[in-house]
Amino acid sequence: MPKLVNKIISINKRRTSMRLCTIEWEALDEICERENISRNKLIEKIEGDKDKEFGLAYSTRLFMVQYFRNAANRPRRSVPVHNNIIQTIKYISH
Repeated sequence: MPKLVNKIISINKRRTSMRLCTIEWEALDEICERENISRNKLIEKIEGDKDKEFGLAYSTRLFMVQYFRNAANRPRRSVPVHNNIIQTIKYISH
């Protein structure tokens, strides 16, 4: 059974907590490493553009699913597209 982990994050000059499964935190860190962005900065971007009726953890999960779907749908031999964070956030906020 996946373990939920609560972490304190600093976004937009305030501290808050977010609860995700261990594997979700790992996936989020993998995205951050691929895109060369800090976890807090990425979550800031997600929060800034998310649908107001959804919570931050839900929006972050939605972002991760869409990010990896985009990566899975790229042709194998194509050059990897980096920094697609903004396009992914825009997609989930509509």
